[in-house]
Amino acid sequence: MPFRCPQCLTPNTLEIVESIEIPSDRHCEEISLQVVGCTVCTFRGLAVYEELIRAVEVDSWQHIGYWVSRDAVETVLQAIRSCPDPRNSRCACPAHASLGKRDVYGIWRGLLEMERSHTFSMRLWTD
Repeated sequence: MPFRCPQCLTPNTLEIVESIEIPSDRHCEEISLQVVGCTVCTFRGLAVYEELIRAVEVDSWQHIGYWVSRDAVETVLQAIRSCPDPRNSRCACPAHASLGKRDVYGIWRGLLEMERSHTFSMRLWTD
């Protein structure tokens, strides 16, 4: 599914390059950590797709992109590629263990250890 690139603003050029399913937590029944890249410019970033548990709102999901350093993107990309089964949230590999860390309350820590600047919308682009 193509999205609009936040750097060059070209529609339908931002794609999910790699993705790993993270085990659900107390807030989300589905969590997907994604590496995204533009097919036109050099932009690379991370995105997180979450489906909320028993969401009351109309939108029971959120898909947020993050501007992060190239090193952060590369670290996540290599971790995902090292996983034997990235679509299996119950995989016990080192990549899932590292990327799926939780806080003391059982909530996924997400990208807390990465330096992030801005976020951007991961909405499908329509004319």
